[in-house]
Amino acid sequence: MSSITRISTRSVHHKLTPSKYPKVNASQVEINPPKYGFRKIRPPILAQSPTKTLFPNSELAKLYVENGKPIPNRFMSQIDSEKAHAEFEKFQENLAMDEPHFTKGKNEIYLPGGRICLLRPNAKHTPYQAKFLVPKSMNKMDLRDYLWNIYGLRALNVTVQLQPATWKRGPQDLGRYRIPQLKKMTIDMAEPFVWPEVPQTKISELKQQMDESEKIVKHNIADGSDKNKTLDVYNGMFKGNPKPKKFIPKQIQKSNFNSIKAINKGLNSASKRNQVSNYLGL
Repeated sequence: MSSITRISTRSVHHKLTPSKYPKVNASQVEINPPKYGFRKIRPPILAQSPTKTLFPNSELAKLYVENGKPIPNRFMSQIDSEKAHAEFEKFQENLAMDEPHFTKGKNEIYLPGGRICLLRPNAKHTPYQAKFLVPKSMNKMDLRDYLWNIYGLRALNVTVQLQPATWKRGPQDLGRYRIPQLKKMTIDMAEPFVWPEVPQTKISELKQQMDESEKIVKHNIADGSDKNKTLDVYNGMFKGNPKPKKFIPKQIQKSNFNSIKAINKGLNSASKRNQVSNYLGL
């Protein structure tokens, strides 16, 4: 009985007309009530304090001592800071003396077989960065040694990008194969380098060379009478001296094949040869 009463009251409540809604005073309604239970905004801890130094561990440890708080374990050890200080001072000294800032390799190679190519920079690169295409067997230390010993270029930082091998199809059998992987390295330099602009004449020459090479390829794979066409490329290098050829339709060749065969047989007979030899006195 109680369930029936509850259902009936719900239906009556939801079927009230807007004129029978309870009256509410707008001045008594709080639009933005205060929220409780949220985390309080606290000041950052000392470990998050900004430090304008290359060695923040020692500075943060001093802040903990000044504020009378125990120093965390990660800031207790001063060995790393002292070692970093020594390495930084040695690095500055090598820069001033124009000496290598790293330990040079002891394996001397007089005839290297690898090929290193300087690439044009990407849009994200700065003038203080250079990109190289290197063999897959070369690592960061090898490139750093190579650039210093050959060109006297100081590589401050080296990053590696290994391009994944993609699938391609052969031009003849359309067989699928993987192209070799490409390994690229980007270095940071102490002095900027900007690629020179390519002259427009060089671009037009390369475009003309590409078009002429495409014509040669099309001529080599041509069929039928297109093989006899002359090639007017590379200033007439492949033009040659074409000889005129007699054109005999295939229908005439087929109909007069027997007659031409009989004429050739008569001309090559022994009696005709004897008459010619007697006339010439041979």
